[in-house]
Amino acid sequence: MNGLRLSGMLIVIAILSLVTAGCEPPQQEEPKVAGALLRQHWPTSEAPVAHIVRRDYHIREGDSLEIIYHVRHQRNPSYRIKIQDVIVVRFPYKPTLNQAERVQSDGFVNLDLIGRVSAFDRTIGDVEKELKRRYGEFIKKPVITVSFKESNVKIAELKLAITTAPRGQSRLVPVTPDGTISVPFVVTIRAAGKTVEQLHRNLNDAYTALGLDELEVTVNVQTVAATSVYVFGEVRRPGMLRANKEVSLLQAIAQSGSYTPARAELSQVMLIRRRHLPAPTAAIINVFQLLENRKRADSEPVRSDMGKYKYDIWLEDGDMVYVPTSAIAKRADYIEYVWARGIRAVGGFTSTANYTAVDAVDWLGPN
Repeated sequence: MNGLRLSGMLIVIAILSLVTAGCEPPQQEEPKVAGALLRQHWPTSEAPVAHIVRRDYHIREGDSLEIIYHVRHQRNPSYRIKIQDVIVVRFPYKPTLNQAERVQSDGFVNLDLIGRVSAFDRTIGDVEKELKRRYGEFIKKPVITVSFKESNVKIAELKLAITTAPRGQSRLVPVTPDGTISVPFVVTIRAAGKTVEQLHRNLNDAYTALGLDELEVTVNVQTVAATSVYVFGEVRRPGMLRANKEVSLLQAIAQSGSYTPARAELSQVMLIRRRHLPAPTAAIINVFQLLENRKRADSEPVRSDMGKYKYDIWLEDGDMVYVPTSAIAKRADYIEYVWARGIRAVGGFTSTANYTAVDAVDWLGPN
């Protein structure tokens, strides 16, 4: 019997030696980031105080945008004829040749006597000179004046389309699941992943490319889609979080019931992002330093290093946060498995040591 007790004590000593081996408190280093993703895609503020301007909002699938149209009525002496414009050709001394013709899709107008005349992307003066030259073959010293009957037809059509909408000269457009929006004339344009300012520039550039220089577009975010973030690992309530506002890394962990004490490896929390990126990208954030960020100087109150809070970054829709298990907890789980389900279960061994994984971890102190 004494031999069995001695053997039990030796086994307990051996197990505790395994637990304590290589378990020196880890040295806390500065947070390291995998790659340049934090610098390139995740701009953050220097400190969480109210006067610091937050980052620009990036449009997401499911958002609703209001596109407001403004038409600038300005003098344009070099206006060039566009498709669907209507030009009037007048002969003061031969009114029977007067014509009003619409510029066809091929950019030409058909006139009596001389036939097809190119008009698209030309000024009125250019067309008038050509008509005088060509009509000179039929009329001696022709007197011709060319003017507009209708111009900027696309602007007129656009104003008609948007003013018939309930919101006046604006339109509500949803961001589709593929990240695009549909607007008049432009049809579809990418919106998800862009800031409001970027989309504003892209829309105005697209309308300018269509020849609608007088059009100015303003973009407003009307409603915001809920953000979905996935938290798993050593947290009390792993799963998906949904919020109608932006969520930071620490807020996501807190909303998941906080981390599991004595088991979570807070210095190696992994953030995985794949939305709007060609391939998933990961970053390692030292959450331990964020939570233990306290120091006291002589005769001064406790202060924190505000610069480190820049690593409590804002999460994007679809981000995944993984809180890993510490090496001590993994080793304790292994020993518990071997001791409870191996030696004790197979050999029927009993001891007064009553060892558990939780006891071992608590005895070593928090990571």
